[in-house]
Formats: sequence, C-alpha cells, structure tokens
Amino acid sequence: MPVMDAKRNSMDTKNEMTIFHAKSQVLANTALIHQSRSLIEEIRLMIISNYAAAFVGNRQLANTNTDEIYANKIEILSNITAIDWLQKNYLDAQVNKTKLDYLRHRSDLNTTALKINEKMAAINTQLIAINDDIMETNEEIIAFNEKQIGVNEAMLEMSVTLETATSEKNEMTIVENKIAAEKLLVSCAENEDMIKELLEISDANLEIVKKNKAEINERMQSIIKVRKDIFKSES
Repeated sequence: MPVMDAKRNSMDTKNEMTIFHAKSQVLANTALIHQSRSLIEEIRLMIISNYAAAFVGNRQLANTNTDEIYANKIEILSNITAIDWLQKNYLDAQVNKTKLDYLRHRSDLNTTALKINEKMAAINTQLIAINDDIMETNEEIIAFNEKQIGVNEAMLEMSVTLETATSEKNEMTIVENKIAAEKLLVSCAENEDMIKELLEISDANLEIVKKNKAEINERMQSIIKVRKDIFKSES
C-alpha cells in the first residue's frame, strides 16, 4: 500500500472515531435538552398555579375583607347619634375620609395591577417570539429533509459509482470530514456548557417557586384569620 494511501486510511479512521464521539455528544445533549425543557415547563406550570392561587384566591378574598372592613367602619359611624351640628359635621367628615381612604387604596391597587399587566403583556410578547422561533426551526427541519431527499434522489439517478473515485477526491473529502467533525465537537462542548447553565438556573427557579407556594399558603391562612375577625366584630 502506498504511503500516501496509508496516511489517508489512518486519517479516515481517526475521523470515524471523532464522528463516533461527536454522535455520542450530540445524542447526550439532545437528551439533556429535553430534560431541561421538561423542567422549564414544569416550573412554568407551577408559576401559573401560584399566580392563580395568589391573584384569584388570596387577592380576591383579601379585597373582600377590605370591602367589608370599610363598610363596617361607615356603618359604625352612621349609627353614632350627633347631638349638635358640630358633631354631625365631624361624623360626616369622618365618613367622607373613610370613603377617600378606601378609594385611594383601591386606586393604588389599580396602579399596581396595571404595572403587573404591563409585565404580563411583555411576557406574552416574548412567548409569541418564542413561538415564532419554534416555527422557524420547524421550517429549517422541513427544508433540511427536503434537501436530503433531493440528494438521495440525485444519487440514485446519477452515475455515482466507485469508478468516479480518485485519490485527490478522497483526500479532499477526508480533510473536509476532519474539519467538520472537529467543529462539531466544539459546538457540542458549547451546547453542553449552555445546558448545564440552564439546568442550574432552572434548579434555582424551582426552589424559588416552591418557596412562593409556601408563602402563598401562609398568607391564605392569614387572610382567613382576618375574615374570622371581621365576622367576630360584626357579631
């Protein structure tokens, strides 16, 4: 066997080993990406659950408590008998002050709610952009598949035979394969680092979401206690 052919065979063997290693890395990264996506989706659902518990549950019940507290305050003031115009003016002023305090509180809540709505609208915009990225990636997959089908058909129709092979062509392809395999390994390493970072972020987010859940449950108990105190004062 000529020396040059032996070198080519050695390089091609190394390429096969590199490709095998790259394949293992790509498949491992694919599995980790699915694991990361699953964890991200799980956390997203937990966040939505916390949102429902905090806003639909705790917030609405707390607002109901506020309504009844202020209604009771006005009722108390209304049941006080004034013996002269000075006392009547005082009571009227206190009723108006109570109404203004309540309305100011509600207005402040509206401002906060609007800021939250703005953040939610921005998140929706980001989610739309994510959907666009997913659809674009799907199109890339479809285009890749169509191209490869065309390549396969061309290989069947054209005279792709061993007779067309030359040492120069073989050497060029082997070198190109070596470069492509080495670039692939670099890309795999970069993806692996990104996956690890995402998993660390997700683990931290998971702990925060769990903590939020516990705090929401504690506040629910506090709101229920206030509710009981309101009933007690009314009775």
